[in-house]
Amino acid sequence: MATPPVKEVSRRTGTASPAWIALFGALIGVTSLIPIFPYVGGGGYVPLLVPFSAMAPMLLGPAGGIFASVIGGLIGMFIAPAAFPLGIVDVLETGIAPAFFTALMLNNDRYYAWNVPILAIFSAFAVLFPYYIPGPAARFPYPPEPLYILISAIYWLPTLVVAILPFGRWTLPAWARSDEPRRRYFGLLIILVLSLYMWWNPWTRPYWYVFHYPVKLALATFIGYIWWVPALSVITAVLAAAILEALKRSGLPKVERALW
Repeated sequence: MATPPVKEVSRRTGTASPAWIALFGALIGVTSLIPIFPYVGGGGYVPLLVPFSAMAPMLLGPAGGIFASVIGGLIGMFIAPAAFPLGIVDVLETGIAPAFFTALMLNNDRYYAWNVPILAIFSAFAVLFPYYIPGPAARFPYPPEPLYILISAIYWLPTLVVAILPFGRWTLPAWARSDEPRRRYFGLLIILVLSLYMWWNPWTRPYWYVFHYPVKLALATFIGYIWWVPALSVITAVLAAAILEALKRSGLPKVERALW
């Protein structure tokens, strides 16, 4: 009797195939129609697109995940204007930024020299814009200190510190790629919390500037999302862990720097 051929699983040396990227990008775009949280201050909603964008680098590798989020953001801009009130700016900050920050933290072992300076720049942006720069020149009053910087630090300081430390550079990326389910889940969860807290800064500040948020509303926004980002991260980590496990068992060609 002839021996049935053994199916070998290959490993891609580059990004995911264009078909995979386009398919997941379309899925990201469609999820922009589904609200998961209203904007604090009104005017729109946070779409389900955000967690799917954050998952993209886990499934497609850093480059493939970011390309998929570009496609999804562009689709979302046209089909879900309430989730993209700033148009092309929202493609960058709502569609692409979750994948961008997650890709950096997932691959901090490889991109450390880029990741830390990028996070430092966004941390400075989170503190200074718009109440200090441009500040009074654009009719923004200085915020109350030290209250403002203490609350804002929740959204950038832990991510920056962890990214600098050996734990963030080596341990977290290793946990996310672990074959042990519990360790992999906690690695994914911590990376998502840190990534989405940092994403929240460039996502909110253009709105504060365009709609001239008073300082009190900015402080309320800080408080309103403190619990929401970890809650979103828990749900995203559960979904990502399940999808990654299914992909591991699928026999599909693996993608470089993806987690399966």
